[in-house]
Amino acid sequence: MQFHITIEENRYMDKFFRSYPQYADEVRDNIYHKLPDIINFRPHKIKPAWHLKRNGQTIFEYKIVAKNMNFRAAYTQNGTEINLFFITNVTIKRQFVNLLESTTLTD
Repeated sequence: MQFHITIEENRYMDKFFRSYPQYADEVRDNIYHKLPDIINFRPHKIKPAWHLKRNGQTIFEYKIVAKNMNFRAAYTQNGTEINLFFITNVTIKRQFVNLLESTTLTD
């Protein structure tokens, strides 16, 4: 299945890419090329971010593996439309969900 992926422009994404410019290309490549494969062929790697919603939609999260660093990203999916709106270096799920919940990005 083909997906239309959008990386949202918001202050949290701006901060992430300013903080980790050396990983920006690799992270974007992961989002546009590996995320669709994960959704299609390894869906067990995709998890809901517990009870969190965004615009009434379930928030999903997955781990981005980069060169010497791992990140966790949050997105929503509506059919083939994916909107990725949050990335952080916090990879422990409980801490990630708490951090995401403390932003203005969730309902």
